[in-house]
Amino acid sequence: MGHLTRRKLFAVTAACAMPGQVQSNTTKVGDANLIALGQVFDSLAARVDVAIDNGFDLDCDLLKAFGRVHDQILSGQATTMEGLFVKARAAAWGLFGDFQPHEQTSTADKMALSIIRDLIRLHQPRLERPGALARLAREP
Repeated sequence: MGHLTRRKLFAVTAACAMPGQVQSNTTKVGDANLIALGQVFDSLAARVDVAIDNGFDLDCDLLKAFGRVHDQILSGQATTMEGLFVKARAAAWGLFGDFQPHEQTSTADKMALSIIRDLIRLHQPRLERPGALARLAREP
């Protein structure tokens, strides 16, 4: 069987979970890196928001760091609810908290938006801002 590592132990534990059972919110070991990336993302997103509010004076290094963290969150696999919340928060930021599909939105994209909305409502409902993109488009 070879040497038992924490990663193998976690994989065996996840495989033995009952079908349909969501891992406990206290099981953060599997998503520790993703959760840490989420904290960095939140900090960088706040800095980007401040820069935008101050006239789009965005630092190139800030944007590069933000892009790297974004890509790592996107490519990471969530194994706990906390990990899913990290991904949902990043999506919410990118969508201004507006999860309303447009007429041309595919069924798959509508479902993805619905899942993100549900996760945000469970974790941080204040991040949901219906109609935000439409309001933004109307601003002079």
